[in-house]
Amino acid sequence: MMYFAIALSPSGSMREHPKTHELRTVEVGECETKQDAIDNACLQLDCRQLFRGVIGRLKGHGGYLVLNAQEYAEV
Repeated sequence: MMYFAIALSPSGSMREHPKTHELRTVEVGECETKQDAIDNACLQLDCRQLFRGVIGRLKGHGGYLVLNAQEYAEV
């Protein structure tokens, strides 16, 4: 299944592009399981897993929420 990572601000809100107001999204790629997608996203984005699909960058710099294609479409 295809997975995506949505950028989160330090406060936890989803980040948007200033002009288009679309969510800032990174394509993680095809993965067998969500945990594989999280591990792959951590490597790609230099993050570490915090809690159930939420991965964080350095303290105070926000992070990402990893979702499969179906979950992403619902957002």
